[in-house]
Amino acid sequence: MGADADSVRTLGGLLERRAATYGDRTIFRFSGETCSYAALDARANAIANELYTNGVGPGDAVALYMYNRPEYLYTLFALAKLGAVAVPIDTRLIDEKLTHVLTETDSEIVVLDADTEPEYDAVRNDFGTIGTEFFVGEKPDDRPYNDFDLLLEGEESTAPNVAVAGDDACSVLYVQRYQQPTPQGVVLPHYSYVHTAEKTGRDLLDLGPEDCLFTTLPLYSSYPIQSGIAAALFAGAEFAFEKQFDSELFWDWIRRYDATHFLYLGRMLSVLNNRAESADDADNPAAYALGHGFGFERDRRLIADFEHRFDVTVFEAYGITPTATLGTANRLDDQRFGSVGKPFSHVEVTVVDEDDWEVPTGETGEILVRSTEPNTMFQGFYEDPELTAEVCRNQWIHTNDIGYVDEDGYLHFVASKRNTIHLGRVAGRISSLEIESVIESQPAVKESVVLGVSTGSGGESIKAVVVPHEGASVSPINVNDHCEKQLTHQKLPRYIEVRSELPRTGSGKIRRDGLADTSSADVWDRKSGYDLNR
Repeated sequence: MGADADSVRTLGGLLERRAATYGDRTIFRFSGETCSYAALDARANAIANELYTNGVGPGDAVALYMYNRPEYLYTLFALAKLGAVAVPIDTRLIDEKLTHVLTETDSEIVVLDADTEPEYDAVRNDFGTIGTEFFVGEKPDDRPYNDFDLLLEGEESTAPNVAVAGDDACSVLYVQRYQQPTPQGVVLPHYSYVHTAEKTGRDLLDLGPEDCLFTTLPLYSSYPIQSGIAAALFAGAEFAFEKQFDSELFWDWIRRYDATHFLYLGRMLSVLNNRAESADDADNPAAYALGHGFGFERDRRLIADFEHRFDVTVFEAYGITPTATLGTANRLDDQRFGSVGKPFSHVEVTVVDEDDWEVPTGETGEILVRSTEPNTMFQGFYEDPELTAEVCRNQWIHTNDIGYVDEDGYLHFVASKRNTIHLGRVAGRISSLEIESVIESQPAVKESVVLGVSTGSGGESIKAVVVPHEGASVSPINVNDHCEKQLTHQKLPRYIEVRSELPRTGSGKIRRDGLADTSSADVWDRKSGYDLNR
């Protein structure tokens, strides 16, 4: 690490060091609220002291079940100072999955807000571990929650005298892995936060005190913490955030916060680029965007168009929660469109087949990652040594993501395994999401599902199920002709079925069982006498 941070191995230590240096300078802004480095440190101390007085100590789990707000950051850094383990819960987890997280971690304290209270209240009698509930904001009269503001009454000058080390667990973040029935807790040590902050803030984005890093990504993810607020702390920069993504307000926020950098994920860039053009699109302070899309070949054009329209340089990167956010990235002086860049200095990447044998350059397979430095990635899955051993077999983290490495060492991400179709050993895997995005770019199409249909020879054929907008007319021939113009031959669906709606579960998720059927007379088969236009 840099000389100024040699002794900083913990998230709490990073805050204390920067608060001593930058004091009253602003560290974050949120929806009209401003907080200085010193104030963030003082509020974290106050909460840490109150929790410590009430029995919370090193290794104890505290659940955070909230949407983005300043109290999230106050509590997260307080727990870091205590050596307690933060359990940031994905706000999309409800019912039995929420119960699973709270029960497995034996969380005795949960912090929630009005946005998550209905989901929490629905399961609060399903477990007996929670002893104290802190509510942020105006609490419901009929619930026995404690007022979060009570935690801010603690001593602000110093944190409890607790020893915290870089290899101590800082957080357990629950993610849903491919073919796993319940979310799994990823244990990240303190040093992984500090290390990723350095890699992002100094080596990748070259942040400085004059910069502001903005995001709308949820704070329950490691990404906006490690590459967001922690990276800003490391660089002495500002961090700005809002509750959630809103394409209509995004550029207004960028201008309001005078943000020089922003974080994105998934199709955010596409959504922003699809909005009606404005004469002042390029009139914004943002210079750089860092994130991870779907890795489609079409993204080359999207990123080029986005950069030209908004005058922003896009850095596509790759990483998952177990790799502590970052594994590879494009840099200003070393990038290749369509790729997610080259590995960082502490990262090794390879691509393997189904038997864990490395595939030749350019062939698709599963992306494997490992670190050459201790405590820079995850320590394992929470209380699940068997899953840890399986995922980390042969000394590599198996990501469940599909990609390939080109002849110059750039990694190309295809899709997560759950969103791929296996065309066979030679053709490899392709992204079903890419094909869906092409189909859904037709104005008449409301939604689609693309999935693999077993061929009986170790591979799969492609089937697309398409739902048109109400009152619109779409035929399989329309869909096929549209796909021909934008996809390579191997990515064209063989089977196309048009339905009025997709089957869904009670919670609204698409039910894929039954969609792979190709025997119905309503399923169009491209190989049954239809001549391609190529």
